[in-house]
Amino acid sequence: MRLTHALFSIVLMIMLALTGCTSSTPSGAPAPANNTNNNETPPAQPPQNNNGQQTPATEPANGEAQPAENGEEVKEKEVMLVFSDSNLMEQYKEPRTIKYKKEENLPTIALMAWQNGPQNKNLTSLIPKNVKIQSLKKEGDTAIVSLSPEIKQANLGSTGEQFLLEEMATILSQFGYKNMKVLVDGKEVETILGHMDTTTPVEPLKLDELKEMK
Repeated sequence: MRLTHALFSIVLMIMLALTGCTSSTPSGAPAPANNTNNNETPPAQPPQNNNGQQTPATEPANGEAQPAENGEEVKEKEVMLVFSDSNLMEQYKEPRTIKYKKEENLPTIALMAWQNGPQNKNLTSLIPKNVKIQSLKKEGDTAIVSLSPEIKQANLGSTGEQFLLEEMATILSQFGYKNMKVLVDGKEVETILGHMDTTTPVEPLKLDELKEMK
């Protein structure tokens, strides 16, 4: 009997062991890992402004406007140009709107507009078209303008030379210059056309005393 009982106990233990091998994972065991790669970087979130609101991707996060394609805005300003009548009897002012990007370039641009001539057909330009405005700088309250040597080709008498210099000085007076001195090719000359002394500054006319040609 004892042998039979011992055999029965051994068989029971073997059956219990086999049953344990085929059972499911115990409830306390950790769940199997899924297929997600734990090293994967989460998708980037849209930028947010100071209020926590999302900023569109096409707008800079700081809210500043994007610069223009050329980087500079084109501005406009009305200036007064000065021209003589065709008989060199009197000088007249003519309003002109000029375009610019940098304010420091305004005086040169105004002189270039003056060189291009008047809009009124009863007025005339005294400076030859092939003259180059080489430079314009400020010394105290005086505008120092260097013209290319072609200025000596201007076919003007004493009145024409006086008018030419006065017109330049008057145009520049709108940009903070009290008077003007002209150089030729960067050098001081006694006279441009043999009539006016250009070793001293030229005084401008009074714009409010000039009339407009009708």
